[in-house]
Amino acid sequence: MSRRRTTEVAAAWGGRRCTACRCRLSRYNSETVCSICNRSGRAAQPACPFVPTQVWTYEDVKDALVQRDFGRLCQLVRERGHLRQEDMALLTGLSQAFLSMLESGQRRLTNIDRIIVVLDGLNAPADLTGPMLRPAPIAPAPPFRAAS
Repeated sequence: MSRRRTTEVAAAWGGRRCTACRCRLSRYNSETVCSICNRSGRAAQPACPFVPTQVWTYEDVKDALVQRDFGRLCQLVRERGHLRQEDMALLTGLSQAFLSMLESGQRRLTNIDRIIVVLDGLNAPADLTGPMLRPAPIAPAPPFRAAS
């Protein structure tokens, strides 16, 4: 086999990886997951990201929340929670590109409705956010009484 052909085969073989476990896929495998992940069902159950509760105990995270610096808050939560921007985007409903600009200071989060959605997605404790940034529970309507 020529050197050029060997390089092409090696590049083609090492280029594709299983989306679940990141192992190398066989060149004969047309799927996006390896046979082991396919049989075990691991590929069908993607891990749902979450923010660990200990993230909210760090003082710098609390300070960013008190100062309403949502770019710094998202960056700290992501770093302390070992999350990717894609994970944060999934949790908050913001795009990964917007999160990147928010963390770098190029954009700001000012819409109160969006702030509430972000804090709910991050599962921020209500005692840290205050009543203004959390939706009030809807009270049941009083019973209807007919006038006589």
